[in-house]
Amino acid sequence: MRNSKVRQRIAAGKLKLRIRDLRNLGVKSEQLLAGIGIRSADELRRQGAVRSYAELRRAGASPSLNMLWALAGALEPWPEGTHWREIARGDARLSLLLAVEDLEKSAQTRSGDARVGRLAG
Repeated sequence: MRNSKVRQRIAAGKLKLRIRDLRNLGVKSEQLLAGIGIRSADELRRQGAVRSYAELRRAGASPSLNMLWALAGALEPWPEGTHWREIARGDARLSLLLAVEDLEKSAQTRSGDARVGRLAG
């Protein structure tokens, strides 16, 4: 994906990447993500690694942390990506873990508020 012509075609919208075309991700990842409604590399990019990973967990897919590293690596830098092991060992590791934790806490709070609202109504 380091080819400048490929990058130009992607930027011009003439080439659509599949999830399996991204670094670190393959057919299995593509199938898991389709299960939560993410069917293209553009959708994955819009959703982001943290939100996608949290959605997979909520859906019961029970992905390992390697999936989080793979998703983050697939998206940065776009579209070349970074190997998942670099993400797992790098500075981004902690911020990704904290972001997942924050997102899951806020989701629990929202679902708790919804339950309280139903009980009060």
